Amino acid sequence: MTGPEQYSEAEQLLASADRYDAEGDPQTANARRLEALTRAVLALTASHATSAHPDSTSWDQAIHPKEQR
Repeated sequence: MTGPEQYSEAEQLLASADRYDAEGDPQTANARRLEALTRAVLALTASHATSAHPDSTSWDQAIHPKEQR
């Protein structure tokens, strides 16, 4: 999953968390928020890694595993 895809998924998870809160399910809402935070960190890391180290093959391999190439 690319950085932009992680970011987009994080946004969707946050919206989902709001719906779970409205339905009275705070545990699921918090789980969605935690996953959203994790995905946002992954998106930020991917963005920073590719801009700060554009020629790094190790970052490229970590961000784009073989099965996604």
